[in-house]
Amino acid sequence: MRYRLFGLAFFLCASLLLRGQDSGERMRLAEAQHEIVMLLIEKGEFDKVLSATQVILDLKFPADQEHLVLVEIQMLTDALTHHKQITIAHQIVDAAFECVTTDKSKAQLHREKGYLYKQEGKAEEALQSFEKSKELEKK
Repeated sequence: MRYRLFGLAFFLCASLLLRGQDSGERMRLAEAQHEIVMLLIEKGEFDKVLSATQVILDLKFPADQEHLVLVEIQMLTDALTHHKQITIAHQIVDAAFECVTTDKSKAQLHREKGYLYKQEGKAEEALQSFEKSKELEKK
């Protein structure tokens, strides 16, 4: 499945890019937590997914590494959409807005919201999300 390949890419990139005293510990925690979240999704324990994802978001990736968080969000929303759990996917994207700082990251999250709305058949909301993404990209 597509999100499993993203998971491997996420952790390979993260292990190469994150540096510093606690980066190894952060990455081990992120990797283990990613697997927990994916297993919860596979088992259909969707009520636990948001709080389990929050553990990853709370790891406080530095601004220059926010793209790793965005890849994780994309993987999770893909998996949740596959299981017809778009509401939870929206909640995860909303939670991610709280941990990113750059306009580029926020733009990507708005695009992700747009894709979710599009899958729900909510064209107006999707359009607004894509427009917001475009505005942030121009900054």
